[in-house]
Amino acid sequence: MNLPIIFLILLLSLSSFVRALNQDLNQNSENLNSIYKTQQVFGMSLNKRAILGGKIISSAEASLSAQASGDVLVVNGKEGDMFSQGDVLIILEQESIKAQRDAVRAEISSANEALRNAGVQYSQSIVSPNSSNMFGGIPSMFSVFTDPMVKISGRGDPDFDRFANRTSRYTSYQQAKNKLTQSQLKLKQVEERLKDANIVAPFDGVIVVKNINQGDIVQPGQVLMKFANIKKLQVELNVPSRLVTSLRLNKEYRIKLDMINIVVNAKLSQIYPIADNNKHSVKVKFDLPENLPVLAGAYAEVEIFETDSGSLMPIIPETAIMWRSSLPNVFIVNPQTNKTELRFVRLGEQVSDYQKSVLSGLRIGEKIIINPNIMMVSGMDI
Repeated sequence: MNLPIIFLILLLSLSSFVRALNQDLNQNSENLNSIYKTQQVFGMSLNKRAILGGKIISSAEASLSAQASGDVLVVNGKEGDMFSQGDVLIILEQESIKAQRDAVRAEISSANEALRNAGVQYSQSIVSPNSSNMFGGIPSMFSVFTDPMVKISGRGDPDFDRFANRTSRYTSYQQAKNKLTQSQLKLKQVEERLKDANIVAPFDGVIVVKNINQGDIVQPGQVLMKFANIKKLQVELNVPSRLVTSLRLNKEYRIKLDMINIVVNAKLSQIYPIADNNKHSVKVKFDLPENLPVLAGAYAEVEIFETDSGSLMPIIPETAIMWRSSLPNVFIVNPQTNKTELRFVRLGEQVSDYQKSVLSGLRIGEKIIINPNIMMVSGMDI
């Protein structure tokens, strides 16, 4: 085999190898490009940002008052102790109330007996209207002869007398029935008072203020304890009237908790419908995430932006930022060529837990790669 033929065979083999290599690289490039995500740069006004101070409060607070008078026998817990719903917090003296309950139960027993007797008497007036107390209530055998004589003499009307007797027996029966009902209602009231002698936790929470101690004597209506829900905490603050129109219910705002020095996102849950004439402000509340190690009364700062308050700044997610040569840069997608371009940027302040503002290097509306990696270079097709 001569040399030109050998050279031709080698050239064809090398060409096939290069073609296959290019196909593999293009395929790998397409697979890489398919995992990249893009996003348009949006703007936010940072010129008139307000930082307002507020306080952490409980979402629910109850003042527990005495419903009955008596001595304080037991006080469970102190300020800061936690209890579950239904746990007994305070036990008042109950002996006098129990004595009243026993007396009312005796009244009910007597009322039942009186009602039974009145019922029998009323039934007798219907079944045996001519009966008398003589001979054990046996109907008088002489009434057949005496009733006409009484009517003729004009000294009475036996029929009306029987009607009056029946009415009297019925009245006695109704009075006994009403007395039994009154006694039963009185027992219900006493049992409610006995139940009120135990002060229980209305919900899961903590004792905020304790106004009594064991051995004290309390009166109805006296505030014994303040109990607060600490599982669901809120931030309360007064917002200047000019900023209220910038607030949106159910929108999340950044709040810095001074007690643990972290920033969290909290949803705006309530805007009061009236402004304070003296402070020219409106009270608002934000719902904090659960299970935060903070206490009611702690200081908090809320970040609020006034709408339409100046020029917009480009905002990008931190995942889009890559650091090369100690400089921040992002990859944009050229809208004409649909290829990546490396762009150095100058970063501004932290806008949220995952976003930063850009002072220069990007324009609002440009498309960027939000999940670049070290394999990305300029000129890649997206």
